[in-house]
Amino acid sequence: MRPVNDTHRNAPAEDAETAEEAETAEEAETADKRVLCVLGGLCACFAVVASLVAQSSTAPKKGGNPEAAKIKNPVAATPESLSAGKRSYQRLCGKCHGPEGKGDGTAATGAQPPDLTDAQWDFGSSDGELFSVIHDGTSKDMEGYKDRMSDAEIWNVVNYVKSLAAK
Repeated sequence: MRPVNDTHRNAPAEDAETAEEAETAEEAETADKRVLCVLGGLCACFAVVASLVAQSSTAPKKGGNPEAAKIKNPVAATPESLSAGKRSYQRLCGKCHGPEGKGDGTAATGAQPPDLTDAQWDFGSSDGELFSVIHDGTSKDMEGYKDRMSDAEIWNVVNYVKSLAAK
């Protein structure tokens, strides 16, 4: 009698187990892909909602923003505030808006920056509206400075810019 080779006798059972394991692995991979798709979709939805929430009622608007206009400047336009505002302006704003605020800076890459000394203010001329423009920005050319300046620094720049317009 010939010895029985267990390996050969169990081969069909092992092939079935291997096929079942492969099918289970394939199903798990498909399920993982579905979960990733759902998570990606949820992330996209959250991004849209977050951007809508970020557009606050005081966000800059062409023609001015009545809600932003209601914001009162907590920093008096003292010589100290004007001096601090001028330093911040020269460091962060003058490259595009020009040394005297005439919109003649050399670093602007997009549209011509506005002349800050004239009577035309596209996003409103109140202190609150100016704060909103500097804080939140108006476009990719005029990005917001909320991450680079404190609110007090922005109010000092508002005071300085208003002094340029008065000249």
